[in-house]
Amino acid sequence: MRIADYQLAVEAAADIWSLWEVCQAYTQARGFRRYYYAHLPPIGAPDEGELRFRTEGFDKDVVRTFFESGCYQAGRLLQHAKANLHPFYWDEVPSDKRTLSDPEFYTLRRRAEEIRGICIPVFGPNGRNGLASLEMPESKERLNSEELHELQWAAQLGHLRYCALWVPELGPQPRLSPREKEILIWVARGKSNPAIAEILGISVHTVDAHLRRIYLKLGVFDRITAAVRAIGVGLINTGQSAGLPLENEPLSPPKVTNAGQ
Repeated sequence: MRIADYQLAVEAAADIWSLWEVCQAYTQARGFRRYYYAHLPPIGAPDEGELRFRTEGFDKDVVRTFFESGCYQAGRLLQHAKANLHPFYWDEVPSDKRTLSDPEFYTLRRRAEEIRGICIPVFGPNGRNGLASLEMPESKERLNSEELHELQWAAQLGHLRYCALWVPELGPQPRLSPREKEILIWVARGKSNPAIAEILGISVHTVDAHLRRIYLKLGVFDRITAAVRAIGVGLINTGQSAGLPLENEPLSPPKVTNAGQ
C-alpha cells in the first residue's frame, strides 16, 4: 500500500475498527508483524485516565498481563514517549535497575533473544496524544530516513483520524459564552477573581456569577477543575488572547517597516 493510498483509506475510514484494518494493512506490508497503538486522553477530558490501546501480534496472555492489568502505564517506553517529540528506538530508552522486574521487559522480549523496535509519539488536538510502537522486521536494525519519515507521517495520520472518530463518542461539548471563555482563560493563567474583574472592567460579583454558571455547565465545583476541564475538552487554550477585541472587532493589521530603517 502506497502512502498516498493509505492516506485516502484513512480519511475514508468510517469507524475505529475499519481504521485499524487500514493501519494493519499498511504496517504489515512493510514487514511489521507485532505492534501496538496507545491513545492518551488529556487531563480534564471526559475520558481522562482511560488508556485506550490496540495490539497486533501479541499473545493473549501478554495482552492480559501487561496491557489490561494497567502495568503498561508504568512502562519505560510510554514514559519516554510522553517526554519526547521524536521517534526513538527501543534500545535508546535508558534502562534502570528495575529492568528485570519490569513487565515491559517480559512483553517486549521473545524467548531469550533481544528484539528491536521503534516508538513514534503522535499528537492530536488539545493534548490528545498517543504512541505507535512497532517491533522491527527481523532483517532490519534501523530504518533509513525516508522510511522513518513515511512511517511517522502514517502514524500521525492514523492518530488524527482516530481522534476525529473517537471524540464525538464522548458526547457534545458544553457551550460557553465568549465572556465565560474569556474568564476561564484568565483563571487558567492563575488570575484571582478580583484581578479578572479589574482586567475585564466588570465587578467581582459578575465574575463570581459567570463562574457559577461555568461550574454548572462543566459539571465541576471549583475554578481550577473548571479550567483544566475546559482545556481538556478544547473549549479554551492558554495561548488564546483574553481581553482583546472580539471576532466582530478585528485587530488592525501590523505596520510594515523596511529593514534597516
